[in-house]
Amino acid sequence: MQYRRMSNKIRCLSIFLCFSILMTVSGFLTAADSKENLVSPDQSKTSDSVAELNYDLAEVKAIPVQNESLNPESITDDNGKSYTNLLKLEVGGKAEYEIDVKESGLYNIKFSYLLSEDEGSDWSFSLLIDGKKPFENSENIVLPRYWKDDDKSRKSITADEISPSQIPANIFVTKRLFDKSDVSDTPYQLNITEGSHKITVLKSSAKVFIAEISLTAPEYIPSYKEILKTYKNRNLKEVSGETITVQGEKAYLKTSRSLIAKADRSSPKIEPASATRDMLNYIGGTSWQQIGDEIIWELEVPQTGLYRLGFSYIQNTVINGISYRHLKINGITPFKEAEKLRFDYNTSWNYMDFCDESGNPYLFALEKGKQRISLSVTLGDNLEVFNRLKSITSQLGDLYIDITIITGETPDVNRDYQLFKRIPDWEKRLKSIKSSLSELTGIIRRNSGKRGSTIIAAADNVLRIVNNMLDNPYTAQIYVKDYYNCYTTLSSWLFDIRKMPLGIDKIDIYPPKESHPYKNVGFLNSALFSLKRFAVSFTDDYASLSTGKESDNKQLKIWVNWGRDQAMVLNNLIEESFGEYAKKELGYNVSVNLELVNATLVKGILSNNAPDLALHQVRSEPVNLAIRGAVCDLSKFSGYNDVIKRFNNTAILPYQYNGGTYALPDQQTFFLMFYRKDILKQLGIDIPKTWDEFLAATAVLQRNNMNSYIPYIKIANENTVNTGIGSLNLFPSILMQSSGRFYNDELNKCLLDNSKSVEAFKYWVEMYTKYKLPTEADFYNRFRLGTSPLGISAYTLYNTLSQAAPEIDGRWGIALVPGIKNEDSGAISRTVSGGGTGCSILSVSKNKEAAWTFLKWWTEAETQLEYNNNVEAILGSTARIPLATVEAFKKLAWKHSDLPVLSEQLNEVKEINEVPGSYYVSRAVDQAFWNVVTNGKNVKDVLIEWNSVANDEIERKIKEYENK
Repeated sequence: MQYRRMSNKIRCLSIFLCFSILMTVSGFLTAADSKENLVSPDQSKTSDSVAELNYDLAEVKAIPVQNESLNPESITDDNGKSYTNLLKLEVGGKAEYEIDVKESGLYNIKFSYLLSEDEGSDWSFSLLIDGKKPFENSENIVLPRYWKDDDKSRKSITADEISPSQIPANIFVTKRLFDKSDVSDTPYQLNITEGSHKITVLKSSAKVFIAEISLTAPEYIPSYKEILKTYKNRNLKEVSGETITVQGEKAYLKTSRSLIAKADRSSPKIEPASATRDMLNYIGGTSWQQIGDEIIWELEVPQTGLYRLGFSYIQNTVINGISYRHLKINGITPFKEAEKLRFDYNTSWNYMDFCDESGNPYLFALEKGKQRISLSVTLGDNLEVFNRLKSITSQLGDLYIDITIITGETPDVNRDYQLFKRIPDWEKRLKSIKSSLSELTGIIRRNSGKRGSTIIAAADNVLRIVNNMLDNPYTAQIYVKDYYNCYTTLSSWLFDIRKMPLGIDKIDIYPPKESHPYKNVGFLNSALFSLKRFAVSFTDDYASLSTGKESDNKQLKIWVNWGRDQAMVLNNLIEESFGEYAKKELGYNVSVNLELVNATLVKGILSNNAPDLALHQVRSEPVNLAIRGAVCDLSKFSGYNDVIKRFNNTAILPYQYNGGTYALPDQQTFFLMFYRKDILKQLGIDIPKTWDEFLAATAVLQRNNMNSYIPYIKIANENTVNTGIGSLNLFPSILMQSSGRFYNDELNKCLLDNSKSVEAFKYWVEMYTKYKLPTEADFYNRFRLGTSPLGISAYTLYNTLSQAAPEIDGRWGIALVPGIKNEDSGAISRTVSGGGTGCSILSVSKNKEAAWTFLKWWTEAETQLEYNNNVEAILGSTARIPLATVEAFKKLAWKHSDLPVLSEQLNEVKEINEVPGSYYVSRAVDQAFWNVVTNGKNVKDVLIEWNSVANDEIERKIKEYENK
């Protein structure tokens, strides 16, 4: 079927009618445009035979099949919209719809939904059409929850303004489906054929009310020149009068709870400005940089007409670069040029008047009354750069794997590998990379207007290496190391290029004939402002963050050894919710003094300056302090049995001793297996379920000059040994999978010398001696490059790969750590050891009940989740916290398809006790390991020797503190 073309007259008339209607619509219709990357149900590229739908084609509504799930009651949201006959979908639920399509063609699929106020996260689900996946990521579709500010204004005891709490917006949202994990905000365009189809929604992550599912034609977004004609046809005039100013911090809605109002004291240009205290005066910054994140502002327009638009902003993060935003008015993109507003780099606050390249301002048509303006993060002109760069790094990576299969990671420069003969299409692939790199640098220069930049330099370096390989095919191997270095540098840009931070101070809507209303503060005012800031810097206490009032009944002092960003997040959370929580639990106010310290609790106790609470203590610290009587037994407090249900079954074990519990877990880590789907498939390797299968897979990899990886952390200092033996290596996991254990029932003897320990230790060490697995390796980079396509690591690597390795998106997966099969039952034990931190109450605290109340609040799922989300918003997803609270862990932003694996592995975590002197057990394992691996000593002999040493230390410690 050929594309149907509309005549110019019909097209203009269609545009005029469409725009006239759209400009009067308010709500949340996410604009879609007819861009590239078309997706069809069979996941193939859309061909020219697909029909182009009429732009004014009415929506085709789907009819729910599960009528028993329909809720006949009417629901009215905060916007006053009422809906009836809603389909209520519970967590994990499934819904089916039937839809009758009258015309084959490309469609967007649109959802109208309301998330339950009980749900604090976005809505993720899987989608099937006629029982099949309609596109690649249909198993993990994410639609946003919108947030709004709580109306309550708050100030600290120092009169600083505090960001308002974020509460879920009770609104019906209408969204066209798009890939939130992708770099493009273009909605999916599905090739739907004429006839009846079934749409299935399943694996819902939240309780949600679905008002409507429909198919609609992709929206046509006209150019500014086309829109000017409609202005003339509608007789719209340029307005006159006063400027309408919307303060950035007064946002109406946002798609993330981390998009909160912030304070900036750096400049008198910002409104309002203060050099002496924090005043909420902007929104965004580094917390507003993820593709698709949207902020919406509401304003009252006094008269219908044409306006100009300007922004007071700061973009000082993307050095010499640009942050892009997609502008919408009442949810509609007004014209093509509004899809990518450019905010240039500047070290201070600046003003952007939205104009064309010649400096002519764009005019916007606004109707009288309440209107909404939104900005969402987009890659803009960088989208093409990103897609091309991703394709190039993919080609470079594939070629590097083919090279290392022949040469290994360190080729012999004197050997003739004849790569040009042994690698298919060697010259063709290099020439393709060369051509693509040349096109890429040309596009970057065109977009930036600059001849050089760091990314261009990186691309030119790769181009130089590729040329050398082409010109010297017989000695191409001598360039492999340079190839690797340049390839990894270029790949890092895939991570950096997606960052689009931006801070907004205000938005001005003003008459076209007026100059932009930017604040001119003058030299003297700027100098005076800077002088005030300098003076205040001598009195501000940067290490102490306080909440509440001095008149509060109780005051808590908390020590944290974190970065200031994380501490500020916690302080804001305390301001938002702990005060009310404490008053409800205790009946009186509790204030908190949060201190950033670089000192141990022992020093605090000895100096008589100890805090009431300590958070994120290393694994061995709570028990070591408990035997000294320095921390409280938490099991004595009311509600303890309910609180520990929040954690994994054995998560509390490392913090228990002699019947007492001396900390609650606030972080928990565990091991997970990572594998490269593409490479394992190429080599015919199945995902290993047992260690024997893992080693068999390793043998295949090694025959192809690759390797597997298992973690080993050397005992280098006190910090290492205090992290606990469970997080240092895989010996504890293999021992427990073999039904072994570290200590006797009385927890006063180490069992490294028994038969199970000897057998498990030998099996583990032989992975390094027989199979030559590396004791030291950068698994992250080796995994990215494909030289270690299979390995075990802490599950936190998942976040790093998801965010910082976009060049292998879709090429890797996760699985349970291999186990040991029981010969009698045939069951495979997948037990893994864990690591983490705990939070304790010190015995010297005079406010123990208030401190316990804080720990209960701190370990609640809602608190932990909000703390993590805010940290992620500031530092990125690679800073995701390994939460110990199970409910919060499962609500983190995992891929829908990966959450079952993560949850199952978490259920298999078995923690190990900490005992007095247990740090010597970690040392004993480390010393025994190196004696076998390096010196070739007998496994049993070294374990007996070092088990005796460890037991002597345990016995000495127990006797030392039993007599006190």
